[in-house]
Amino acid sequence: MSGAATVSTDWSYRGFQAVILENDLLKVVLLPGLGAKIWQITHKPTGKDLLWQHPRIAPRPIGFGASYDDHFFGGWDELFPNDVPETLGGEAMPDHGEIWSLPWEFEVRRDEGEASVKLWVETPVSACRMEKTIRLAAGEAKLRFSHRLTNLGRVELPYLWKLHAAVKADEYGRIDVGARDAYIEDFGPPRTGKTGASYAWPFATGEDGVRHDMRRCLPASSGVNEFQYLTELNGGWCAYTDTASGVGLGLAFDPEAFRSCWLFATYGGWRGLSTVVLEPCTGYPISVADGAAAGTHRTLAPGETFATDVTAVVYAGMKAVSGIDLEGNVEGEAKE
Repeated sequence: MSGAATVSTDWSYRGFQAVILENDLLKVVLLPGLGAKIWQITHKPTGKDLLWQHPRIAPRPIGFGASYDDHFFGGWDELFPNDVPETLGGEAMPDHGEIWSLPWEFEVRRDEGEASVKLWVETPVSACRMEKTIRLAAGEAKLRFSHRLTNLGRVELPYLWKLHAAVKADEYGRIDVGARDAYIEDFGPPRTGKTGASYAWPFATGEDGVRHDMRRCLPASSGVNEFQYLTELNGGWCAYTDTASGVGLGLAFDPEAFRSCWLFATYGGWRGLSTVVLEPCTGYPISVADGAAAGTHRTLAPGETFATDVTAVVYAGMKAVSGIDLEGNVEGEAKE
């Protein structure tokens, strides 16, 4: 390892306290006051920021219970305990859950060879505590996350918890996921022309009989929207690669914890935007109540803690990914 890893709290961004983790390879900007959002992950050797930011709206203070889509600033959020508004544990949950709009507490730590920040928040409706520690070591293009979710309440809570990392997407993008099956949700129009359809990832046949490689991203001119659940995981990882530069972002996770990986993609179709969102999730479908009844969403008992680790890795010189382990080691096809 070379250089050092540092953490700074000397900066703000549009009125939000910023926490910056940095080493020779990465610069990571977090906004604890806005749902502990990761706003930027910049690969310093190339100057490439992997995360997408909305081109027309900038981060600003928002009220609890606000519409998520109208405040989708970009970056990397976390969503809990729901996606669409619904009643869970006898309580009405706000759009896209509670934690994305709340300010989180935080503390930073500077150890030899590693910098870290611990963030936590307690939810007002579901009575849960979410904690995460993010570590950046010297000489590594990897972020290591340790997560803990605890039910502080007195009732069992059906829930979903998912990562929500929005990346910059164009026709040179490629999505790879360790999955066998996929389902196209009712949102579109997708490139296949049909929703409510299952297929064997990554090839889906359209209404016109054309076989589509769903790993390939599309230009903004396509006007396509795609929202999918990838299930039957054969590996705990997902990745987005910019094949033009060979630089990409991969997420590695325990597939027993995140049992599905959702993909949201708009290629100019939704509000004229182009982004892909990588969303490892504890279950599926979009309704937690429906998934809990079917056994595809988890429940958290009173006093129960759910803990897991995640690794995010920025890699270079690749054009396709075939696997990422929890240490952030990437396998795949090198860019020529």
